[in-house]
Amino acid sequence: MGKEHFYVKPSNIGRSVLVIDGEEHKHLSRVLRKQVGDHIVVIDGRGHSYEVMIRSVDGEHTECEIIETREMLNESPVEVAIGVSLLRNPSRFDFMVEKVTELGVRRIIPLLCERTIPQHAKLSRYQKIALSATKQSCRSVLPEIFVLTKFDVLLQGLSGYDLKLIPHETTEQSQFLGTVLQHHITAQSIFILIGPEGGFSDSEIGHAAARGFVPVSLGPRRLRAETAAILSAGLVLRGR
Repeated sequence: MGKEHFYVKPSNIGRSVLVIDGEEHKHLSRVLRKQVGDHIVVIDGRGHSYEVMIRSVDGEHTECEIIETREMLNESPVEVAIGVSLLRNPSRFDFMVEKVTELGVRRIIPLLCERTIPQHAKLSRYQKIALSATKQSCRSVLPEIFVLTKFDVLLQGLSGYDLKLIPHETTEQSQFLGTVLQHHITAQSIFILIGPEGGFSDSEIGHAAARGFVPVSLGPRRLRAETAAILSAGLVLRGR
């Protein structure tokens, strides 16, 4: 088993020492009962991973000596973002956030589409889930969770991605996502759009196509929205 992973705020990192506080400190000291001299791994969520040795533990802080610093540990060179409609069952959206974080997605944008039923996103909850999944999967980048965004607003402000994909069940099998990716092997930034349980409307599909999104198939079977999100992220990040 590898060393435990913990999160530290970037502002708490010095040249040779870092300080863990808040909930991470409580978990480290009271739950896991880490002690002076123990070695752990600490991430700042911005791509830096630190192997450290605990120097002191008090009621509020854990102070650590930085032994080694690594950049972008366990991160894909491909930057993947995913926009996903809120789902009727909140636990399914939670599950999706956890799994796409484990797979390596860098940005998660909750969406309001024409057929989206929930109207409110639990941003702080998603951030906690993403942090836990980031540590569990030994990543060094904490995914950015955006505020709830309307579909049209997202399309208007979206730019800079090498490849933009929109999985849809009516797309021909010849446009299977894995096949499409073979024609875009140099893409370094990819955006994926996932609709609600009722799927995207024809209007939304048309607007996305006008903005350069490529319709793709995820296979012959109809998938739940959260499954489509996880499968899409997995195929895009496979081996990367």
